[in-house]
Formats: sequence, structure tokens, C-alpha cells
Amino acid sequence: MTTDQLAPATTTTSLADLPPSVWALIRTSQDLYLHERWLRVEQDAHPNASFHAWAQDEGHAAYAPAYRFDADDNPWAASRLDLFLAAHADLETGPAVLPNYLLGGRRPGHSQILCDAPAPRRRTLLTQVVGAAAEAAAAAGAATLAALYCDRDDEDLAAAFRAHGAVRLPSPGLNVLHLPGTSFDDWLASMPNRRRTNVNAERRKLAHAGVTIELRPLTSDDLDEILPLELDQYEKYGHHYRHTEARALHEAYLRHLGEDALLVRAHLDGRLVAFASIVRHGRSAYIRQGGFDAVASDGAPVYFGTVFHQPIAWAYRVGVDSIDLSISADATKQHRRAVTRPRDAWVVPMTDEAERALRRWPGMEQVQR
Repeated sequence: MTTDQLAPATTTTSLADLPPSVWALIRTSQDLYLHERWLRVEQDAHPNASFHAWAQDEGHAAYAPAYRFDADDNPWAASRLDLFLAAHADLETGPAVLPNYLLGGRRPGHSQILCDAPAPRRRTLLTQVVGAAAEAAAAAGAATLAALYCDRDDEDLAAAFRAHGAVRLPSPGLNVLHLPGTSFDDWLASMPNRRRTNVNAERRKLAHAGVTIELRPLTSDDLDEILPLELDQYEKYGHHYRHTEARALHEAYLRHLGEDALLVRAHLDGRLVAFASIVRHGRSAYIRQGGFDAVASDGAPVYFGTVFHQPIAWAYRVGVDSIDLSISADATKQHRRAVTRPRDAWVVPMTDEAERALRRWPGMEQVQR
């Protein structure tokens, strides 16, 4: 079947309008962020416009969501394009790249187009989806279409963006921990002696300080306790996140994820000193939000207890063998056996102003239309 004979790519603003071939993809997606239930989380939690782009041919389909960001939106550098470029490409564009639509996901480390077609058909379908999304974003008045966390080894996806004049920019890598063996002790044994000694020292310090850590399903009663810690954590690193959206995201967990939305809580003297939220998806788990009160924890290594020790022990118990640790703090995560997967950002400029702004980055790879 030639490209001209393929069914045209299209977009819709409603999940309900997706065809059966696309539903088959999103209901079986191995990537949490492109699974049906997470798409419903985003639908509830993200306040701006969005659309869904897809293409299909005989027996195969490709699909990705796209989420809008404007200049007055949540100033979160992980997703708002102008702030992302300033943080990761040292490129100050101001509002020239906004409005923007993020294609394939808006969560750190993850931008993907689902596709069940083999090569070379996969590249064709991906290219069609990017084209349909760019056309829909332009029609909605956007200055850019972007995917901020693309797998650097995905040559088909890179070709799809190049075909529509995209530019490639730096992006932080995604940290993933693949658990060895069948027990926490196997994870410890997989590390060099010095690192294993450090982890055991962290565990002793937590016990000596009297820190208690539990892991259980998230409940609505937890939100008032954990949200202040979460927002303080963002502020420590210069990331500003609005309380309304932070709360809406947790509430969407409760509506759509059930007991796969989990919470790790660390207490000292009856006070919450750290937390980490976890979402389980099959044999994978995703460490999502977190907050750590260094003063109240009195120097105890609560970050390591809530993000590593307790989730890893839980993962072995329940049959989870892969933990997504998101972006940043690469060295800390690598020291505990995580692998950092390289990522690229791709941006399709759709206005002259946006293209001029992107050209100011000295290392930009410009792909001619």
C-alpha cells in the first residue's frame, strides 16, 4: 500500500471519537502515559485544550495526544516550551514559541507516538500523525508543535519530525531502574561494594532516627498533607507549580487509577517529613511526585528511603521489575543501578517569529522543509 492509498490522518478533541484500531492501541499500551486510563487522568487534570491525532492503514494504526500550553499557563519548566528551552537549551525565546502543543505526552521523560506497524510502514504512519497534529495546532493558532522527550534511538520518529521541518534540541534523559533477581538483597548485591555500603548506611540512619515509612494506596485524606511538601519541593529547584493543578492531578489519580495510585509516606515524631507518589502499570512503576522536608527530618536520608528503599522492596513483593525514576539527578539514580536513556526534543515552528527564535540556538539542527 502506498502513502497515497493510506487513510488520511486526522484529529479529534474527544477520546470517544477514536476509531477501534486506536482504542486497541491505547487499551494495551505498555507506556502508562499513552494508556486509556492516563489519558483520562490528563483529561481531568490539564485545564487547557487538547486533541488526539491518529493515522491508520489496513490493520495498523498510530496515535498520540497533544496538549496546549499558553504564555499564562502553569510555569512548569518540564512542559511549558519557553521555560523548557531556557532550562535545557539555554535558549530564551519568550512567548515567541507560544501557544504550543505538546505531542505524545506532557510528563517528564515521555514523548511517544503509539504505532503497531512494522518498518517501513511505521515511519509513514508516524509522519502522518505529526503532519495531522501540526495542521491542527496551526489551525488552533499555535506557534509551535513539540515533543520534548523523544527516544534518541527512534530513527522513525526523528524522520517523522524532520519531514515536517522540526528542529532538534537538547532534552534531559529518562532514568529507569530494571530490578535484578527476585529480592531486595539481589538489588543490593548488584551494586559495587562502596555503593552497597552507602545504601546500608542510609537504612541504618533512618532506623536510628526513628523514621517510619509506609507504602499504601493513595486516599483523598492524604492530599492536604502531601501537597504543601510537593509544592515546596518544586520551589526549592525554581519550578513553580500551581496548587490547583497539583491537586487536580492527584484527584484524577483517585478517579481513574484506583489502587494502582500509591503513596510512600515517611514520618518522624508523628510529622510527615517526606512522601513519594507511585503509579503502577503492569510490571512497571512510575515514581511521580515527591516532597522532602530536610529540616524536619533532622538530616535523616528520607529521600532515599521514600524514592528507593521502600518502592524497591515493594516492587519485588508485587512482581514489578521496572521503576521509572523520571528526569534529573542522573548520577544519584545511576549509582543505584538506574540507566539513563538519552532523549531529544523536537520542535516544529509554525510562525516566522517562532522559527527566528529557535534559530538563535547555536547548536540547532535545522531540517529543511
